[in-house]
Amino acid sequence: MNRATLELFAPLDRRAPEPLRTQLEDAICAAITGGGAPPGTRLPASRTLAETLHISRGVVSEAYAQIAAEGWIEIRRGSAPVVRAVPAAGVGPYGGPQPSTAMVEGSDPSAIARLDLTATAPDLSAFPRRAWSAALRKVLAEMPDAALDYGDPRGDDQLRAELAAYLVRVRGVVAAELVVTSGYTQALWLTCRALRARGAVTVAVEDPSLDDSWATIRSAGLEVVGVPIDEHGLCVDALDADAVLVTPAHQFPTGAVLAPERRRALLAWGGIVIEDDYDSEYRYDRAPVGTLQRLAPDRVVYLGTTSKTLAPALRLGWLVGPPDLAGEIASERWAVDSGGPAILARAYARLLATGEVDRHLRRTRREYRERRDRLVAALQTRLPDARVTGVAAGLHLLLRLPSGTDEATVVARLAQRRIRIRGLAGYRLTPRPQEPALVIGYGRLPLPAIDAFADQLAGVLGAVPAP
Repeated sequence: MNRATLELFAPLDRRAPEPLRTQLEDAICAAITGGGAPPGTRLPASRTLAETLHISRGVVSEAYAQIAAEGWIEIRRGSAPVVRAVPAAGVGPYGGPQPSTAMVEGSDPSAIARLDLTATAPDLSAFPRRAWSAALRKVLAEMPDAALDYGDPRGDDQLRAELAAYLVRVRGVVAAELVVTSGYTQALWLTCRALRARGAVTVAVEDPSLDDSWATIRSAGLEVVGVPIDEHGLCVDALDADAVLVTPAHQFPTGAVLAPERRRALLAWGGIVIEDDYDSEYRYDRAPVGTLQRLAPDRVVYLGTTSKTLAPALRLGWLVGPPDLAGEIASERWAVDSGGPAILARAYARLLATGEVDRHLRRTRREYRERRDRLVAALQTRLPDARVTGVAAGLHLLLRLPSGTDEATVVARLAQRRIRIRGLAGYRLTPRPQEPALVIGYGRLPLPAIDAFADQLAGVLGAVPAP
């Protein structure tokens, strides 16, 4: 419902290093997230608020424009700004993401992120709701009663067939044994459990790499061993483990691609390779590299997921592995939860079969590339001493900070401004403070907010002294 225009409390400190506009933006967002300005609330007109706070109208107008770009409010010519009705997990304005409700790392518990730059986060507003709803209706209308029972431990047969064909077509995967899982995390955990049952003790991971994966490996009863990487990917000569988890197409988080000679060395290594092909769908400047699995299907376990392409909430993932190992993994899956959700599996199978997944990827690929290009340009303009590294792919980029920058302080000061972001140090098993960097996700970064974020980052870096 429409609400009356309300007064707005905005404590502004003219002695603080943050500009008044930034302080005002934070105050408005705090009122919204704290429940003081529910959806539909009309905020004071810029002239009225400027007079109340004894600041220039331009400061208020700029603050309103920025938080409108981030999706908090809606501005219409001749009308007072209105707080948007933003759902808990879904659609944001202008085709962009909603303001995140995630806690800002290292900030006050009451602080809510105004910008969520999580490196692994897709744009949830891009989820194809209409196509998904249509697929669910079709599946429910046609699904026989028998398909509602416990099914194959490997997953729904229709989804396995469609996935196998899709992976052969778009990634060159050899159609070996495929197992459907509840997301990437379960696929990795089940693989590790099966390897442990075979006598494995250690799993090597790239250093740096996704720290969530370390926890998954350890929870399966295996030890994590870090292996350094460089601009050519994993340093295979340093491998000493029973298995290795790699992201060869687009290393997370550095963005390196495993070089051809390293790929050959890894496949000649002889152990089990777990290939996380986590964002191969998003390559912007050239065709994606092929998978390791197609070169050695007898020793590579290939992992994939819909979490980056559609939404994490679907909890859909898969693995392709050697038949004997895949069978053991399926048995582990059955022991854990007696199989996956067949209705959701068949809905996704229908999206694959009808080409909806391909259409969705073409659309989101264009959108993510535009965000990345705009972000790179803004960073290069405002931060000439920093350097973007890695190939143009995925949902994040790595920004190397000037030597001597205190990475932790930069992250903390951005958190104070309600910008959720992580430094490279958080993904390292072995600390290397001499190489400061930020891992910047742009999946949920609206185009209109990019320049303002770059300005904020430039301001923070300019104020952070060297250690």
